[in-house]
Amino acid sequence: MNIYPALRSRMGTFSYYVVKMSARELSENVKFASEVYEDRTLDEAIQRVLRHDRVNKEIVEYLKHQPNRFFSSLVVAALEGNPMFYPVEITDDPHFAIFHDDQRLNESFGVLKFDGTQKYYALDGQHRLSAIKTLLDRNNPISDGAPENFENDELSVIVIVPSREESDFLPKYRRLFSNLNRYAKPTDAATNIIMDEDDTFAILTRRLITEHNFFKSEGRQIESRRIKTQKGKNLKSIDPYFTSLETLYEMNTALLSSARRTPRGWGPILDQGQDLKNFKRFRPPEDYIDALYEELEMYWNALIAEIPDLQKSPPLMRVHHIELIEGEEMTDSLLFWPIGQQLLAEFARTLLDNNLPNVATPTADGVRTALKGLGRLEWRLHQAPWRYLLLVRNAKGDWAMRNEERKEAVRCGRRIQQWIIGLEELDESGVDELKRLWSSMLIPQPRGEDRDKLWKRVEDLKLSVSG
Repeated sequence: MNIYPALRSRMGTFSYYVVKMSARELSENVKFASEVYEDRTLDEAIQRVLRHDRVNKEIVEYLKHQPNRFFSSLVVAALEGNPMFYPVEITDDPHFAIFHDDQRLNESFGVLKFDGTQKYYALDGQHRLSAIKTLLDRNNPISDGAPENFENDELSVIVIVPSREESDFLPKYRRLFSNLNRYAKPTDAATNIIMDEDDTFAILTRRLITEHNFFKSEGRQIESRRIKTQKGKNLKSIDPYFTSLETLYEMNTALLSSARRTPRGWGPILDQGQDLKNFKRFRPPEDYIDALYEELEMYWNALIAEIPDLQKSPPLMRVHHIELIEGEEMTDSLLFWPIGQQLLAEFARTLLDNNLPNVATPTADGVRTALKGLGRLEWRLHQAPWRYLLLVRNAKGDWAMRNEERKEAVRCGRRIQQWIIGLEELDESGVDELKRLWSSMLIPQPRGEDRDKLWKRVEDLKLSVSG
């Protein structure tokens, strides 16, 4: 016999009970569909195939290393077992006398009893269940390092019980399983960055926004004056923001991803470091986070000093039709679009790896010296190499960011910038090949002499930067 304190509820045609079970009870009693039914035909296949790599590498590791571990409710179907619910008269307690006319209290709280012959299987939460079973299986080497007394952890379980007259419960439960997974929606990337207390890069990004003078809000403003914190990377030309939260997160990750840390150098002890994916899952010691922030702050200080344009008003730096405007206060700068910002972080990281005397212990002066020349690269979209390559005329004849073969165009522009700044060495034939590639991708194809003038600007810029 099994007895559980329970909260009885009903939704649609489903009667269900919210109970608590220990990790040990879940491990021993709740089965997977394949264990409840021997027939594995498609008609009775009611559960997804377990991804054991996800269970072992992600969920088990989470349970081992996260003292603040928590799971949402598992949804379990109970078959057979003669379930009986015994309400508890809550209103008999004088503390609840004021609710004596509300029968919902008396009908909702009670005890759920099974005679011990029931079969449970997981409708939702099978990967979490598998992780619990793995950690409590002392014959499994993966269980090494399980939290002390983990078997006594209490979890919320929603138990769905078929009515006595219900004979078509299997199709009904298949539909429920499908609905639980079809309509479950993960949180968006921006929300994760705002809320995550384990991902170091989310922590650093939030701290940068609240502490660094370039990013932080003035006074008591909630929103950052430079960072769009809403969902999505895309920016409109009139947006007042320098970049989005998601792009800033990616830039920070790129800036800190030194060759020394890639692929398994993340963490305070270098020779015991983690790869990037695992490093993001668990919060490191606070002094390590502080050290990473000081390093990141150093990089941003150097970037802002080397490229003063970063401090200009974003709406004045995202003007596609710049040719129609007189003066130099407005332009269309790749540095104010997500594509260019990601390129900037990539170039900066490579320059730091190549030019820092000691990449493990960077100094402010060393970082500034390593990034010299980055500000002299051509970021204006109406100048070579970007004009006609990434900034093209659309069907209406207006200037717009290229859509067709955009990745290839960005890749070509990246190579040109790398060559200009000395990150890629090319002999004469290599330069000719790069020019042909660039020329073949221009839209629309300019006249020969106009194309040559554009490329001449690229070569002059190369000489200027290298000189």
